[in-house]
Amino acid sequence: MSGQPSLLAHHKPIYAVGAVAYRYDARGRLQVLLIKKRNGYWTLPKGGVHPGEEHATALLRELREETGLVGIVEDEVAQVQYITPRRRLPRRKIVTYYLVRVALDAIAIPGAHPGEVIEQVCWVRPRGAQRRVKRKRIRDIIARAETCLRARNDQSVTESQ
Repeated sequence: MSGQPSLLAHHKPIYAVGAVAYRYDARGRLQVLLIKKRNGYWTLPKGGVHPGEEHATALLRELREETGLVGIVEDEVAQVQYITPRRRLPRRKIVTYYLVRVALDAIAIPGAHPGEVIEQVCWVRPRGAQRRVKRKRIRDIIARAETCLRARNDQSVTESQ
């Protein structure tokens, strides 16, 4: 295990983007989109950034491939780093998560693109998302996104008064 940091130093990190896709239901309640990969856990959509590709472009491509959805890329929510838990040589992965506003009537389709292994998608309120998601870093991102959206809504109410 002591040799792991030196192994990582010789490999470029993997860059990825993730979506906190959200919408407000007919009653004005916030909902976020979760996906579940085959034999996996509930999580947020994410995927790799191709060399030279802008984050917003990569984010919309990944969201469309995994769920068939399109949306409007908004604020950055968080950036996380971790070591990939794969069988090959470990690599550092850096994922930047963004808010993506999706239309209320948009229909999410699991694994919309051939080759995607997404088996389920669901819209849930943030509290429900917190219960379904196993990974703490993803729960933290959802909580941060909710805080950001609530602050934005509070500010717009204050400005309209």
